[in-house]
Amino acid sequence: MRIDGLAVKVAIGTHDKKNMHDDHVGDSRYFAIYELEKGSWSFLEYRENNSPEERTHGDPRKAEAIMKIIEGCDVLVGRAMGPNFVKIRDESPYLPVIVRGKHRSIEDALKAINENYEAIKEALKRKRAGEKGGKPLIIE
Repeated sequence: MRIDGLAVKVAIGTHDKKNMHDDHVGDSRYFAIYELEKGSWSFLEYRENNSPEERTHGDPRKAEAIMKIIEGCDVLVGRAMGPNFVKIRDESPYLPVIVRGKHRSIEDALKAINENYEAIKEALKRKRAGEKGGKPLIIE
């Protein structure tokens, strides 16, 4: 996926490197990093989630650590949204996207993201223009 001529990198939370993690993305063991273009994607790497355990639900230290782990990415993909997902949406350059429903495998998530290319492209443009908050992008 290229937005304004730039490749888009996507981080997807996973435990087993095949399927999306079913709970909060910050609790994933790994982040699978892909570069997307409309209609195709390329795997780049896995990044281990070495963020600290939360002292309380929505611990800001956890969100800060996740943002460092996915540095260089544009989109963070998860199946569930918690307080830190909202914090990342509002206080970082990353666009959080929730992919739910039948999309459980990383491959299915990537297909769903590609099928929603235009919506993601527009949301990234707004994010890059400084827009904060708003409704999260949810793909069912």
